[in-house]
Amino acid sequence: MLSKFKGILLVFVLFSILEIVVRIVDTHYLEQPEIFFVNLKKQYVESGRGDADILIIGDSRSMALAGYQKQNDSEYSVYNHSLPAMGPKYYRFFIEKYLRSGNKKPKMVLFAASPKLYSAGYGAPLYDPTGKHVSQNESLSEYIQRRWNEGWEKNLFRSKESEKIIQYSGKQDNFDQILWEFFGHRYLHQFSISELWEQYDGVERIFIISKAIPLLYETYRFHGAIRNALSLENWKLSKDYTDRSKFCEACANIEAGICLPSHSQREDNHIIEDQITRHHGKYNISNRVKPELVQFARAKYKEEMKLETYSKDPATWEPVNFQVMEDLIQFSKEQGIHFGFVYLPWIDQKERAPEVQARKQKLLEFFRSHPDSGLFFFPSSEYPIDLFVDLIHYDCRGETRVNQEFQKNVLPQVFSFLKKHQNSN
Repeated sequence: MLSKFKGILLVFVLFSILEIVVRIVDTHYLEQPEIFFVNLKKQYVESGRGDADILIIGDSRSMALAGYQKQNDSEYSVYNHSLPAMGPKYYRFFIEKYLRSGNKKPKMVLFAASPKLYSAGYGAPLYDPTGKHVSQNESLSEYIQRRWNEGWEKNLFRSKESEKIIQYSGKQDNFDQILWEFFGHRYLHQFSISELWEQYDGVERIFIISKAIPLLYETYRFHGAIRNALSLENWKLSKDYTDRSKFCEACANIEAGICLPSHSQREDNHIIEDQITRHHGKYNISNRVKPELVQFARAKYKEEMKLETYSKDPATWEPVNFQVMEDLIQFSKEQGIHFGFVYLPWIDQKERAPEVQARKQKLLEFFRSHPDSGLFFFPSSEYPIDLFVDLIHYDCRGETRVNQEFQKNVLPQVFSFLKKHQNSN
């Protein structure tokens, strides 16, 4: 009995030591790049050092937009706080956290999300992301009643349905579970458990808190870093990593395949941090993809698009719901912050589809009903598919073009709008 107690005590002591070490050491530099990125943004927000006049918020596509350091008093500083897609709900809470952490209140929030995040409402609840059973969050009593009825129906009156099982990262699982694992960890790493408690209610609160509790332990939160720490290769950091960081921003070098992510996870993350810092929040994740994979995927998409047809029947289109944007505008107004939306360019053929054009018209109508909010366009909303690595994200040349036009054409519109509305207040 005593030997068992000693064994348990030894395990507890070793775990406690590891937990302390992980909290003291900059463990996140050994994490996988996506988790490192989200934690880096979190640390920046919580540091209270943010002083940009304009905050960009969006998703993985708008991450490619470079921020801007103002050159004179007629301009405004811009910082890109876009994060990989975490669903449409987090935007308001992110701004709320930014303000609460002591950062300088921005003069404007510039929303640059993809259509799915600004025109499709809040979507299904976290615990049923595909909306198979419910379309909105339930109270605990509603959830229990539904599950009770489903239990009777499935067991007595209906044969069991086969779950949608798919393969991902070498394992098989239910689609809903994989969907959560792929996107959910970003949310858990961005907000504390107390912040999550405030953001959610009903069954969603129970679900996300249950997922967040293990992250109270840094050994679990950064378990990927602990695993990577076992390899000496991941600890290496070249003295000239900043030179490589700049070298690997040139499209010719990226396309030549000589700028793949470093074999050292620590060096890779330091390069990510360097690029984010120098470009005021910008990081184009597409530049990490092997050039041959980009070429293969692009050729595949081109062939598929030759065969693609677009419905002209509005009854077959996805319903448009601007509630996310409506709530963001209202929240920004309550905080004394101006609101603007940037319509990012997309693949020309897809942008010309009747459904997309109809949604664009509804977007224009929406902003006509909100004259105090700004809507900003690029010179052209249609880019050739050769400027994309997939059907969403810009490649290096797409990133270059979108930033040239953002700096030259879009930001002057934004600055003019902001100056006009500040003077009228």
